[in-house]
Amino acid sequence: IIHPQFWPEDLDYSGKRVVVIGSGATAVTLVPALAKTAAHVTMLQRSPTYVVSRPAEDKFANKLRDILPGKLAYLITRWRNILFQRFIYERCRKYPRQAKERIIGMVRDEMGPDYDVDTHFTPKYYPWEQRLCLVPDGDMFKAIREGRASVVTDHIDSFTEHGLRLKSGQELQADIIVTATGLEMQFLSDVVFTIDGQVLEPHAALSYKGMMVSGVPNMALSSGYTNASWTLKCDLTCDYVCRLLNYMDRQG
Repeated sequence: IIHPQFWPEDLDYSGKRVVVIGSGATAVTLVPALAKTAAHVTMLQRSPTYVVSRPAEDKFANKLRDILPGKLAYLITRWRNILFQRFIYERCRKYPRQAKERIIGMVRDEMGPDYDVDTHFTPKYYPWEQRLCLVPDGDMFKAIREGRASVVTDHIDSFTEHGLRLKSGQELQADIIVTATGLEMQFLSDVVFTIDGQVLEPHAALSYKGMMVSGVPNMALSSGYTNASWTLKCDLTCDYVCRLLNYMDRQG
């Protein structure tokens, strides 16, 4: 049993039967990567997630870099992507049924008429009620089409000597099981903060720009967006902190 956050550097999965438990970003990233050398990879999910194919290469950005200075090309590309993502998000929230039909339709185009898209790739909720998963150049769909990977939608009943037994009675044979089941996150977790001997109660504090906490000096927190790339907001947070430190240096 392998936990993705503690992946062994010496793990050899070549020729092995692998089951990946989960249906989020970690799972859809691992499945096609493992399927390159594994005997077979099965993604076991309780319920499906919206999975959307997107080009791995941004040809627009590459073209801009050929004709414009690097910083200007980066700025234009960044704002283009931000505005495009915002447009897609707002359209999905305003027209949820149409958005769902469009996304599921794209999956049907990838998987063909004989694949059970309704069971394995059609969530019960609308797009952006939960995060979507992007797969570069449809690599996960390709792995499934080629028979190197598969998706099973079911619940685990028990672990067995040779793999997993599901609630339906089906058994999945596995040499390696990967638990891509997500993380349980809590602000500050069990960490106790004291300031001048006073215990900080996080629920009683105010957040500034989603990165600083009222009454706590010299501390900034980095976190991501719900409906955009996680690293996008982390980058903005780091940039803001650097500008703040530079300002403080200039002011002495």
